[in-house]
Amino acid sequence: MQPSSPLVTVGIPTYNRPEGLERTLTSIIDQSYKNISILVSDNCSTDPAVLPVLKKYADVDSRVKFIVQNKNLSLVPNFQFLLDHAGGKYFMWAADDDQWSPDFIATCVQAMEANDDVAIAMTTMDIFDETGNFEAGKLNRSFLQSSIFSRCFHFIKSPMQNKFFLCGLYRTSFVKNVPFDNSWGGEHLFLYELITKGKFLLVEGLPLFHYFKGGTSKTNAAIRKAFNIKNRFYFLDAYIFRYLSYQFGFKHLSFLKKIGLFFTNGAALVFNEDYILYYSLIKKPVRSFINKFKSKPVEYRP
Repeated sequence: MQPSSPLVTVGIPTYNRPEGLERTLTSIIDQSYKNISILVSDNCSTDPAVLPVLKKYADVDSRVKFIVQNKNLSLVPNFQFLLDHAGGKYFMWAADDDQWSPDFIATCVQAMEANDDVAIAMTTMDIFDETGNFEAGKLNRSFLQSSIFSRCFHFIKSPMQNKFFLCGLYRTSFVKNVPFDNSWGGEHLFLYELITKGKFLLVEGLPLFHYFKGGTSKTNAAIRKAFNIKNRFYFLDAYIFRYLSYQFGFKHLSFLKKIGLFFTNGAALVFNEDYILYYSLIKKPVRSFINKFKSKPVEYRP
């Protein structure tokens, strides 16, 4: 890769995962695309093994810089911190529990350079667990429609697995001022705002991104605890109502486009492939109602 190739900033958020951090740094340093700047933000780790890993890689590769936060920022603000400090033409997050094949960045950069209106490029992917078993990922769409309404309709209608676009390569100028909402579902809102600015591109071929299943968000219960969610209808709000109203805060859209997206997104939610509307408004309430009338098992006490 020639030195004149555009700079890619790789932001690595880490917390108490020295072994995972070492694998991540190795994966990124070994990329075939060499014009990269690597910034690690340690979210005030309490594990003393983290700092030696950071110093080790900063000493052997001048592209690696790290910052140790004075206090824990929590998960999402640590991601936001790295995006705020991105300086290259392109930017990506590299979590400290995932893995990348050597040509991931090169493949995404090539796709972005050929398409000026693309906001994110992502390769196909697979998912692995703690036992080392891999399964194919379900990220199987690109959102390259010229119309903003069509792009948003297909994005909101598509399965939740498309949040894995979050792990792709961003055009920094498109994403720099997009806020990452610190809430359950915040990554979806982040991607939604971005798709109103540019197209999403899925680069077909062998999976070059390998997502670790069982990392920071293992279960809905864990997520609820992390974000202190007590409202039983929060799911409905996070994944439905916000898609109807969130665009009214976008400064880059005209009022007419915001109104148009209100109706477009509403139609997409009705036909959503994860049946969010059906599950939230019909299936779950009906199931709860029926369960009230089911006879409870009688305890046997000798």
